[in-house]
Amino acid sequence: MRDATDPTPCSTPYSGAEVIVTTTAEHTTVAVAGELDLTVIDRLQARLTEELQLQPAALIIDLACVEFCSCGGLAVLLHAVTTAHDAGIPCAIVAASRPVLRPVRLLNLDRNLPIHPDRADVEQWLSLLARLR
Repeated sequence: MRDATDPTPCSTPYSGAEVIVTTTAEHTTVAVAGELDLTVIDRLQARLTEELQLQPAALIIDLACVEFCSCGGLAVLLHAVTTAHDAGIPCAIVAASRPVLRPVRLLNLDRNLPIHPDRADVEQWLSLLARLR
């Protein structure tokens, strides 16, 4: 696992997956790099649950470096987004790659998952939410 201050370059090949958590006053980011498959979904589910129990100001799930996303991975994302929504925690997913977007669109989950193409878009969305409060 990398240090939370290190950027997660997507050009680096991953064996398995990495889950990196970064927390600021504005939001908590849970970044996943590699394959979001059966070998990592339990760990990701536990980490997302733990972070949501801490009641962050907002939760960002960064999948920019995900190379594969299984149905189990999608279920974890749906659960996290639903739990965050129920707790009143703004939640956004960063994803622009085909391995994530294709299954989301095929299953019509883009109606339920707040997907943003990049971090800048998420930051703008969170800024808008903060002004509305």
